[in-house]
Formats: sequence, structure tokens, C-alpha cells
Amino acid sequence: MKLRPPTSSFFLLAFSLTIPFTTAILPVIGFGPGNKQDPFTSPELSMQNPHKSDKLPTFQSADDQPMVSDKLSVQRDVSIFADIVRGVPNVLERLEDKNLNTTVLAPLNSAMARLPRKPWEDPDPENNVQGAFAGLSGEKRAAANLERFAKAHMIPVSPFKENEKVQTLEGGTIWWSTEDGVPKIFPGGIPVKEIKLSVPNGQVWTLSGVVNYAR
Repeated sequence: MKLRPPTSSFFLLAFSLTIPFTTAILPVIGFGPGNKQDPFTSPELSMQNPHKSDKLPTFQSADDQPMVSDKLSVQRDVSIFADIVRGVPNVLERLEDKNLNTTVLAPLNSAMARLPRKPWEDPDPENNVQGAFAGLSGEKRAAANLERFAKAHMIPVSPFKENEKVQTLEGGTIWWSTEDGVPKIFPGGIPVKEIKLSVPNGQVWTLSGVVNYAR
């Protein structure tokens, strides 16, 4: 039987028990009251590592061959983004699927800390007042925003060729090219810090910024 990461189970359990979404999921991804960080008033995301062990928990692949989900799970410098992906089942399933290639554009933890708004918040700041994500409707909206954020960083091709314009899973069109010897994601000119070794169903690229998620 294919195992699921603990976060997904916890995510679903939180919904079944009607625990407020922000209370349930935010401590898992390093934000929120679990880290003594108010997600609605703090100017920055918490950078506290949510995992106490020295090794990050890994996703479970269908067989012994590592998948792109496994590569993402062991990158400590993108652990905040990896935890968000764990809470989005349809994205996680794709990264575990050996028949679907994906290039993951994973923002560094430092880039996540500089976000002008939290990944679960709406593009319209008027929708992000205190208590905006309470109750079932608020939980669903926050979950949809997190899914949109994750999908904006997923490219359904690998290898991802230079100057090839591709739609992300979220629907935006992006490409990359080299400037002064540095590969950058466009639009936005986001520097790529590192391109990890390929696995059978894709690659993880770590970014110094985030792809536009204000659609």
C-alpha cells in the first residue's frame, strides 16, 4: 500500500474535526501560533525549522527508485515550500508519479520569508483581515490559495529547456534564459540558485524568489 506523508493525514484529519485551517496547517509549515508567530500580524514568515530531527521526513515513492518528491523532501533550504506541497494532495501525487515528469521551482526559505503576503492569503488585501480564514469557507479559501501557490511553481515538463515557454500547473506562462551566466526564470528574472540532479520523473530547481502567484 502506498504510504502518505504525515502532513497530508493531519491535513485531512483537521478538516474532519473542523479544526480551523490556520490552526491546523500553519504550524506544520512553520507559520502560525505553533511557532508563536501570528500569521496575520507578523511582517515576515517564521523561519523556525518545523522539524525537530536532523533529517527531514521524506515523501513515499511507489517503489525504491527516487522520485522528484523524494528530492524535494530532503532539501533543507526549501523546507517551507516542501511542507506546503505536502498539504496539497493532487500536487504531491503528481510528484510521486513515475509516469509524469515535473520540474519543481522551489523557493528558498529566505525567499519565503520575504513574501509580501502569506501563501494562503488572497491577492486582495481586503480579504485578509483578522479572522478571514475562520470557519469552513475560510478554510477552503486558504487551502485553494495554498494549492494555487504550489501549482505556480510546478512545470509539467522535464527537462525544462532554455527559452521554452511552458504553462505551469497553475496556468501562468514562464520560461528561463541565462543572463551574465546566471539562469533566471521569467517573467520576473528570478535567479536560479541550483539545479539538482535529475530523477526519473523530473528535477528540483531552487529559486532566490517566488513565481508570481497573484493570479
